[in-house]
Amino acid sequence: MSVAAGEVRIAPAFEVLPANHLKFYLHFPGPMERGEVFRHLRLVEIDASGREIGEVPEPFREVELWDETFTRLTLWFHPGRQKPGVNLNVEIGPILEEGKRYRLEVSGKWRDESGKALGEAVALLFLAGPPDKEQPEPMKWKIALEGGLVRVTTDGPLDPESLRKRVVVRRVGKEADLAVKMESDAGGVTIRFDPPLPPGRYHLLIDPQLEDLAGNSVARLFNVDLTKGSETLGIEPLVAELFFEVPPSDSE
Repeated sequence: MSVAAGEVRIAPAFEVLPANHLKFYLHFPGPMERGEVFRHLRLVEIDASGREIGEVPEPFREVELWDETFTRLTLWFHPGRQKPGVNLNVEIGPILEEGKRYRLEVSGKWRDESGKALGEAVALLFLAGPPDKEQPEPMKWKIALEGGLVRVTTDGPLDPESLRKRVVVRRVGKEADLAVKMESDAGGVTIRFDPPLPPGRYHLLIDPQLEDLAGNSVARLFNVDLTKGSETLGIEPLVAELFFEVPPSDSE
């Protein structure tokens, strides 16, 4: 789970992540100091009591990937170590090993643009589970209305930023996307609407580039061998649609 300093948070903050997990998102309350940010980041292996066993060597793809506000950093594990059979995976080894526990640390010495340090370290503790070698399959998902919210049970955890960009909700027959807030967890997605949805028929539109935590998309596996051509890649799938209906309330 995540231990946050102030409004700093790490996502996804699941207790179990696949051994081939690909990226995290570091969210800050204001624009952060850039340049040499990786000196503020560590990944360490820990035992069941949380005691440090040792630092994982060279885990990150050391490229600073900020959003336009400099308040969200996309932190990649090095893809060359997460893909089996690739040079770095063979030479150095994988970053995570199934069954082992880890702590991702953000130093409290990291400063924002004004020069103020975070002051307190932020950490995410997690267990590396089995690697995820399957593509998300939206047609296996289940949708239910729960207390005015839409709950989507997926076939596995999804990358939170990919979810935000690649899934939209529309009323059937309309072109405009609805204003929603999507909250992902290990079992699926909760969709909140503001304002609440009026009775009617709706659908989720799921872009084939939607990714899970291991970088597998609806369109293809992350670890696909691109040298084998179209036979391996298959046919690019179309946008998937899942439908649900908001019934009239008892007062209507």
